[in-house]
Amino acid sequence: METKEDTEANTPLINVVPPENFISKIRVKTGLLIGLILALAIFFVYFSISETYNNENSKLANRVPEISPKLTSSISKNAAIKKEAIGFLPSWSVANKSKVYPEKLSQIIYFGLSINSDGSIIRYNEDKLPVLEWTYFNSDYFKEIRNDASRSGTKILLSIKSFDNETIDNVISNKSATNRLADELGVLITQYDLDGINIDFEYFTDTDFPTSKYLSKFLETLSSKLREETPELIISIDVNSTVVIKDKAYNMTEISKSVDQVILMAYDYRQQGSAKAGPTAPINSLSNEHSISESVESLSGRVPIKKLILAIPFYGYEWQTITTKQKSPTVEGSGALATYRRVRELLSKRSDAVKSWDDISKSPWLTYREYGAIKQVYYEDDRSIAEKIRFANENKMGGIAIWALGYEGSYLEPWKVIEKENLN
Repeated sequence: METKEDTEANTPLINVVPPENFISKIRVKTGLLIGLILALAIFFVYFSISETYNNENSKLANRVPEISPKLTSSISKNAAIKKEAIGFLPSWSVANKSKVYPEKLSQIIYFGLSINSDGSIIRYNEDKLPVLEWTYFNSDYFKEIRNDASRSGTKILLSIKSFDNETIDNVISNKSATNRLADELGVLITQYDLDGINIDFEYFTDTDFPTSKYLSKFLETLSSKLREETPELIISIDVNSTVVIKDKAYNMTEISKSVDQVILMAYDYRQQGSAKAGPTAPINSLSNEHSISESVESLSGRVPIKKLILAIPFYGYEWQTITTKQKSPTVEGSGALATYRRVRELLSKRSDAVKSWDDISKSPWLTYREYGAIKQVYYEDDRSIAEKIRFANENKMGGIAIWALGYEGSYLEPWKVIEKENLN
């Protein structure tokens, strides 16, 4: 119903009152016109939206995303498949709370728990007190490392070790001892959510026991038993760099069939008790000396190259020597460990140290005098570490391992070298 105000607002200037039917027709026509205008407007809006939507979809379907060079570089780096970078973490480094960088490693191997000749794992001494290796394996600090490793996707392995020939011989040849070790390891794997087991059985001297006959069978049995519950478990074994050349104790062809990784301990070609100074991990050497190249070559055809891991040292040795000449005879009993950290600190404090580079071994050495005595240090630096990683890459090995985490101290340079060089 129209109000008075409505009527007055619609009254034409000519004071003529049209017939009622004329007004009705006008209203009808006006309504139709408004409806038509609204319909056209709706159609126009719909058509515009539809076109925009189709065009955008077409662009998305055919467009190659534009990525800035910086982002492309980042993607390429992250997408690169890294080789194994394994760090051995000895119990004493855990005791010292040495800084560990799980995010830079594919595996951390805790080193390690010893065994008895009956295959039992040594956790306690005769006084029923926990041995140090067991204590630090259960320490809060190692728990922190394991948590960090879990976040970075780094696997945690446990090393089982023995340096006693008789113990090793009994464990590998006695079925009961082998089964006991497998059972105890199975419990630890479940309890600590371990990703693998590393075997470090080292003979100090040649042995008449038929080790080559039993060791491979032992590894086969151990691997089979442990993988019944955890099929994806990693099994690795450490082998001495010069023993593999002689092949007195290890049948490497058979051993490599039962393990995922063979870790070549490519160091201690010279030791602290050596009669002559020299590099602990020479890539090449003179004809009368052993080298990393010789050790790797001796395994050719016996160990698949992708299973072979090159363990490199974060240390060397220092001696008191008779002369300042390279590879001088040493003073008996003067040898000592020279970690990466020790040498860096030594060089920062002594301006009289004379540094040299051996292009055959691809390693550095230095001399200085202390209270009149001649000192020689054969060590590892960033350049020699890079040379070893390149050697592993050039020979298409499975990666590297480090002995030992903590020896670098707070210096980050070795990790930068590893991150740069250790790529496929």
